[in-house]
Amino acid sequence: MEKQNNLARYFERADAFMVAISSNEIVVDISAEGCKTLGYPKDEVVGKNWFEDFVPRAKRENARKVFHQMLNGSIRHVHTEYSIITKQGAERTYTWHNILSSNENESTIGTVSSGVDITGRREAEKTAKETEDRLQVSIDSMIEGYQIVDYDWRYVYINEAAAKQGRKTKQELLGCTMMQAYPGIEKTPLFDHLRNCMTNRIHHKMDNEFTYPDGSKGIFELRINPVPEGILILSHDITKEKENEAELNKYRQRLEEVVAERTTQLAKINETLRREIHEHKRTEEGLKLRATILEGAGEPIFLLNTKGFFAYANEAASKLYGYSVDEFLNMNLSQLLQPEERSQLESRLREIIEKGQLQRETTHLRKNKSKMHVQLCHNLIKTQHGQFIVTVAREFNAS
Repeated sequence: MEKQNNLARYFERADAFMVAISSNEIVVDISAEGCKTLGYPKDEVVGKNWFEDFVPRAKRENARKVFHQMLNGSIRHVHTEYSIITKQGAERTYTWHNILSSNENESTIGTVSSGVDITGRREAEKTAKETEDRLQVSIDSMIEGYQIVDYDWRYVYINEAAAKQGRKTKQELLGCTMMQAYPGIEKTPLFDHLRNCMTNRIHHKMDNEFTYPDGSKGIFELRINPVPEGILILSHDITKEKENEAELNKYRQRLEEVVAERTTQLAKINETLRREIHEHKRTEEGLKLRATILEGAGEPIFLLNTKGFFAYANEAASKLYGYSVDEFLNMNLSQLLQPEERSQLESRLREIIEKGQLQRETTHLRKNKSKMHVQLCHNLIKTQHGQFIVTVAREFNAS
């Protein structure tokens, strides 16, 4: 009796959640803090079945099973963890420190349990676990390789992308050392950087060209970081980018060569054009000089094509024959001949073309149809525009 009275006084003074439960699951006593948490007055808790009335249905059977296993001695749990449900329907998670209660005959009659509310901690752990799971899914689905190597150079984590980049499976790599997975890697410059990061905890970033067993190559951008487990290696496959860059550089180099070749060609063309312009100026000046001479000549001078049409007549010809220069340009030499001689013009032109020159005397008609005797000197010239005949006419007995 004294033992029970002491227990009752302890419950009254306790500022923690305490509950005494009999072997038949009935609440024998509960502290004020326990009533406050549950939201019931003490008289509505004492006498109720603890598991049926205050433990959530989903957690009830397991909590009850552990309780009876403690009573019959099959397990020696001092601490247990399960949830209770309040009057408002809120579920709170508690960790319980359990003490077996016995009667004067040392028979176990129940438990006295004190509880600590760990709801916030479990929710935080659950949130952290959910966050970790999401992070794990994110890492596993990254297109960037993600691998963790411990201080013994063993792969302790590797995502799908990193395994694929190494042309192996995750199962082949996890638990293996880097040297087992890729023989000879410890002799590479890459491994020097990995060792430096592992030993001196120094971050490093680099581009690494990796040669596969079949001789093919891949290029990866690596970021090596120290982590508590060892080192973290982030890898991004830039093989295609580097190939495109090399191809672009090749095209750029070829373009520069073409530009250089074209520049040289243009320089030559410009030089040729400069000479041609210079020659053209000289030719033009020569032509102007010739034109001045021809215009100033005292004798009529004509330029005929091989059909006998006038292409040029100087001022002396205009004065002698009475036709203007423009009129000459619309005329044929046959119009200066007497009618009976016109049929011979074609043979005369052919003779000039064959011999290159011809001199003869004939009679010409002026615009006013008056006759005059002339001596003609024909010379064939060849130009870039074709063959022409230069004819100089001299009137007989001209005063």
